[in-house]
Amino acid sequence: MATDARHRLPLATERHERQCRWCRRPLSRYNNEPYCSACSRHVPAAPSPLPQVEPEVWKRLDVREALWARDFGRVCHLVRIGSSLRQSDMAELTGLSQAFLSMLESGVRRLTNIDKIVELLAGLNAPAELTGPMLQPPTAEGQPCGPSLTGRNEGWPA
Repeated sequence: MATDARHRLPLATERHERQCRWCRRPLSRYNNEPYCSACSRHVPAAPSPLPQVEPEVWKRLDVREALWARDFGRVCHLVRIGSSLRQSDMAELTGLSQAFLSMLESGVRRLTNIDKIVELLAGLNAPAELTGPMLQPPTAEGQPCGPSLTGRNEGWPA
């Protein structure tokens, strides 16, 4: 970079070598971004990756037992903690509101609508081998149609 010998300052022609990628105006030397402040408000941010439930969560016995007991508040809490997600992430995945998920986890509300249950479990990517028996009607003896979620040979709780 050429400098003025008397003042050791960059020459006026080279003072603004970096330009905004959008409007091509000179960028401040204090601006480390590729856009000027005016353009950065209008440039779409890179989409953040969608939150995901860790597949290992579904292998945990406490998650399986909560699912078997149809305690969806506990399921949500265990899955959320096991996957390091926030309630807002869970809301984005399931389509349920963050406020409802909070009440569900705390036990203030219960999830009884089968459509919402299916929506919740589909959003959490629950494996079919875990949700299948729960969403199927029980047999005449009160036993679930499929294998037990806990791996034990026992029927639904009375």
